[in-house]
Amino acid sequence: MARRADGGVDVEWHTTAARHEAGSPNVIGVYSIASACKALTEAGFDSLVARERHLIDTVRAGLAEVPEVRVLSLFGDDAPRVGVISFVVDGWNSSHFAAALSAEYGIGVRDGLFCAHPLVRTLLGSDPQDPGECGAPEPAAPGERSLNAIRVSFGAGTRTSTSSGSSAP
Repeated sequence: MARRADGGVDVEWHTTAARHEAGSPNVIGVYSIASACKALTEAGFDSLVARERHLIDTVRAGLAEVPEVRVLSLFGDDAPRVGVISFVVDGWNSSHFAAALSAEYGIGVRDGLFCAHPLVRTLLGSDPQDPGECGAPEPAAPGERSLNAIRVSFGAGTRTSTSSGSSAP
């Protein structure tokens, strides 16, 4: 960039691939991803996978003991499991149930239709194109399907309960 006598500037644009670069590269983001990769590698991928499978199996077994719980699955129980379980509880509004889990047990879950409204509506047995209501849905009556869902997610930072009642990573 060169300043002209009239106070303006002359700009010289790149003619190579660099002309498509916008601003500064995301150095902080790259460093963060590299640090996360390093931490996961140090923890041991196989160990993390085994731990996640144990957490999933434990939660699924617990949910199976509650007759009002219906686990939502696009591909069925035989599909490979990932660190996410979505479910509804008959007779409960999922938002109220999620709030109770948080307030009473310190369990953080997500409720609603998440970022997949048509998919969750399909899993709930309603019209995937229905825009739904923007406000909080009314509580589902016993035996009725819930109007939204609850999601439990697991990851490397998920804490597990110990026999003393405290949490450990």
